[in-house]
Amino acid sequence: MRTPRQVKDRRARSQAGMTLAELILATGLAAIVMASMISIVDSALTLWTKGETSRQGREASAAIASMMAHDLRQLHGSAEGDVLIDWEVFDVDRDGQVERLWPRMRFIRDASAREAAWIGRRALAEAARIERDRKRLEAGDDAEVLAEQLSEEEILNAAGVSRQDMALGQGAAVDTSASELLEILYAVVPEGDTGWKKYSGRLVRAERVHRAGSPPVLLRADAFDSRGLPDPTLAKEVATGVLWMRPLMATQTTRIVPPATNEERPAWTTGAKSLLDAATSWDAWGRGRPSLEVTDWNEPAPGMPKPGIKPLLPRRIRLELEMQRPSDAKRAPELLDVLDEAATSFDVTAGRRLAEAVGRDVMVGGEWMKITSIQGDSVTVRRGTRSTKARVHASGEKVMLGYPVILDLPIVMYEDDWRVGQSSVDKRDAKKAGDAKTEGSR
Repeated sequence: MRTPRQVKDRRARSQAGMTLAELILATGLAAIVMASMISIVDSALTLWTKGETSRQGREASAAIASMMAHDLRQLHGSAEGDVLIDWEVFDVDRDGQVERLWPRMRFIRDASAREAAWIGRRALAEAARIERDRKRLEAGDDAEVLAEQLSEEEILNAAGVSRQDMALGQGAAVDTSASELLEILYAVVPEGDTGWKKYSGRLVRAERVHRAGSPPVLLRADAFDSRGLPDPTLAKEVATGVLWMRPLMATQTTRIVPPATNEERPAWTTGAKSLLDAATSWDAWGRGRPSLEVTDWNEPAPGMPKPGIKPLLPRRIRLELEMQRPSDAKRAPELLDVLDEAATSFDVTAGRRLAEAVGRDVMVGGEWMKITSIQGDSVTVRRGTRSTKARVHASGEKVMLGYPVILDLPIVMYEDDWRVGQSSVDKRDAKKAGDAKTEGSR
């Protein structure tokens, strides 16, 4: 028999529990709260991932542009100086259709004695390494396995100096008293010959010490072979995934800031039709080296005076660069159907990846298009931008979008008085020519 107290305690314990309905309701509410929290965290992570991806892409583009800017800021403006900027076309698969048009920049810049010595020694080390590989090849299977690290003697031999001469002070591996000038070459060449890599570029750079009074090497006509590629022993890869690169040069009359506007980076007009246009090519000595037979982007800027005893340097240089990471290229949206020449809209896979690209240019099979609107996976564009022509694109072609960076570089060594003692139009004629120019750019 239970006492009244035991019965009361048991009744209290039974009343303290939860009913099945209450348990189901609590579980449902907890599930709703957890789902909401997961959704918020997922949205936050998605936004963070997009921001981080964009930041990393822009940082990569900015790093490459900054490297080129470092070289261009030190252009040499005396009689030993030179600047040659032109364009080359590439028909990668040799089907008679040009895949891409890429720029090449070659110039001579100033350098410190230490920088010139370091570059000279590195060139000697490269020559010593080539000589070591040649000896291995000649020796065949009996070749001695040499250490990866080059010896001092190998480097001296590459300079034509023996260790005994070095000890007697009759020679040096690097002459640090030489003229402190460097030849620099930048060129974009196709990244590959199949698929989307035909339209993506690879940026290469070459440098060598320039001796005063000797002809430059990297600025010679034969610095590139018949395919438009530089000497691989001189030019080294610095970046891949280049979708767009365009250097623009301001002459003394180029309008770089439109009047009465607050644009942070106003567009420079191009076309070589007005004195207010920027130049897409440059020949500091006016020798007609950029070939108009290749492309009209090699047309010289109008109204340029003839060089005197010094090269003509641009007043300002604008570098436009867009790059795409390999991971972004692999998962880029693709065309769902064939795109003909007249179409202005198309459907893609994963259109959300282009959601932030409205108003920007994308590349499809070597053709640039400006996105005007996006509705889900349907994209509306303006065809044939950036001087490309509308063409037919197969289903599955990638829609490639890069991370843009623009750098404006003032050239402090340029000649303010280009036109002194030379026949040229005055500012009044330049203003008239500018007023008559129609708006638009390449």
